[in-house]
Amino acid sequence: MPGERFHDLGPGRRKSRRRGFQYPAKVVGPDAVQWDGFIVDISDTGAQIEVVDAQGIPDAFSLLIGQGAVKRICQLVWRSGDRLGVKFVRQPDRPLAAPHA
Repeated sequence: MPGERFHDLGPGRRKSRRRGFQYPAKVVGPDAVQWDGFIVDISDTGAQIEVVDAQGIPDAFSLLIGQGAVKRICQLVWRSGDRLGVKFVRQPDRPLAAPHA
């Protein structure tokens, strides 16, 4: 989001090391309602996601990473504009791999 700044609270509050990802994702809520976005960064325990419009995104949802190759069940931890911080509530349906450079 142009003009907005996000303050990194550092590794002290994180359970897992996070890494930049910049990968397409879809948030899928109840009744298969979807929001397009991308993953800003990700760790073994959660992710930061940016969506086009965060209005209406529920507190629990599925996150489809890439072309739906990986699905994670998420719990919303924080919101800031169109950015979301989520924790993963179970293991991925498929192994999570970083995109090839």
